[in-house]
Amino acid sequence: MGLIVSEVYDALIEAGASPDTAKAAAGAVPPAENMATKEDIASLEGNMATKEDVARLEANIARLEVNVANDIARLEANMATKEDVARLEANMARLEVNVANDIARLEANMARLEVNVANDIARLEANMATKEDIARIEKRLAVLSFAVFSFLPAVLAFMVKLTFFP
Repeated sequence: MGLIVSEVYDALIEAGASPDTAKAAAGAVPPAENMATKEDIASLEGNMATKEDVARLEANIARLEVNVANDIARLEANMATKEDVARLEANMARLEVNVANDIARLEANMARLEVNVANDIARLEANMATKEDIARIEKRLAVLSFAVFSFLPAVLAFMVKLTFFP
């Protein structure tokens, strides 16, 4: 049993109730400080939602439900499925194989080009004149120049003689 209101207990005893009955009845009555006043009830009523407030909340909830449903539908429409991911993975695997094949082909072409360049360089080096070859040619040119310039007057005289004195 809880607290008893002593005023109620005293009033019941005065009215002729037995002490046990008065005690039980006084214990059933809540203390005055725990009782709501008219002001408390009016304040609660002022804070309570009206039917219009509830209707507005229900309309907002309905709009939110529609928005959420639309957002979910849009996300689902744009979402990749397991099949999409599998297809992308297969495409990536094919691309990786193609890239590897392309790289191997490029490496083979580069190796052939390196061999061709090496052969071209060897051929050019074989056909190229060396400094010794140029020096030998310059000596021969010097000898020929000396011969031409040394015998030029004699050759000219001979040609004049043949032309004018046949």
